[in-house]
Amino acid sequence: MEVGWGGGLVIAIVVTWVVGAYCYWCVKALPIGVPRLLASIPVLVVYAYLPLIFNRQTHLIGVGAYFCIFTWVGSFKLLLFCWNQGPGCEPWVSASFPRFAIVMSFPAHIKRKGRVVKKIPESSSWFVHLMESETWSMLLVRSGVKVILLGYLLNHVFPMRDSIPKNVMLGLYCIQLYLFVTILLETLGAIANSVFGVELEPHFDNPLMATSLEEFWARRWNLLVSNMLRETVYNPVYWLLKTRQQKVMAPVANQTSSEQQSGAFGATNLQSAPGIKSRSSIQEGISEAQQQQQQQVAEKKPESQFDIPKFYAMLAAFFVSGLAHELAVYYMTLKVTGEMTAFFTLQGLATGLEAGLKVYYRQLKPPKLLRRFLTLGFCFITSSYLFWPPMSRGADLQVIAEMQQILRIF
Repeated sequence: MEVGWGGGLVIAIVVTWVVGAYCYWCVKALPIGVPRLLASIPVLVVYAYLPLIFNRQTHLIGVGAYFCIFTWVGSFKLLLFCWNQGPGCEPWVSASFPRFAIVMSFPAHIKRKGRVVKKIPESSSWFVHLMESETWSMLLVRSGVKVILLGYLLNHVFPMRDSIPKNVMLGLYCIQLYLFVTILLETLGAIANSVFGVELEPHFDNPLMATSLEEFWARRWNLLVSNMLRETVYNPVYWLLKTRQQKVMAPVANQTSSEQQSGAFGATNLQSAPGIKSRSSIQEGISEAQQQQQQQVAEKKPESQFDIPKFYAMLAAFFVSGLAHELAVYYMTLKVTGEMTAFFTLQGLATGLEAGLKVYYRQLKPPKLLRRFLTLGFCFITSSYLFWPPMSRGADLQVIAEMQQILRIF
């Protein structure tokens, strides 16, 4: 079965309420953990099938939207819900079935009370308020400006793509993706703020201002997905690895402690033996050795600060993100190339290398402008070889045409 925009919208509404009702009254009634997970398998199967209902020849944006909303975001929220975590367990959300169904099915997180994402000083200029305020009026203003910019790109710049250098076009594709996604999400945030009186968590935080890969991926780009990957992948993996590391290190620590105790006991017994140093001299030697050992540990302190479990947990989150993007490409092209997985794995390795450089070479602090240039340059170059090729093969003209049709709604 393949549908167009109208049929897809109807199916999205039906699935939202049916799946929401099943999770709210059936899954929620089960014990937390594996019982909820087993009961959620039918929902996960439905989410995985939904992107296939669109005609890939004419509705690639519909395929991508259904994948992001249901297959990826919806599945992650459901997995968190199985362990009584995530946005579906917020008191304000779980108290009402309509709120629960909407929040669990769409890419939005209600901002938690008492949690300030970004505080804007009252003395800031009007431009700062326009760019960073989360009130519904400012969200609509920003969306309107971005609609104008996106419309100019689609109608006046992209028709001349054959005469524009390839690297410049790749940069314009990045801008196009950012504008299109933020228009939809900020419009959704404005509706939630004006109708329901709630604020949604921001999805982006000026990604062009990032001065490191860690800052770009963790605190500025696609924050909704970053937070879900942190809760569903990073935190569990880090906890498992950290627990295993502590169990491995515990016997070593106990052995070291016992050796120190036995050494002190032996020194006491050997005090009267001929040719053996006195107890006080032996204790002085032990204290000197301990001081030398502490000094060596202090010299190696930066090495202990590089958290190996943290690195592997971060790499696991990037790898899962790559698999999810790979699945998105498969839904659109029915082909698996591995380029998306390679791209995000490379980002994870580079972020880990960057963290290691910060630990071992603290004195190396390039200017902020240079760090920003290196960060964005690395993302742009790697994406031009690994991210955009599978996304743009045979789909550029089709996606642009679909965006032009959607913009007419605005």
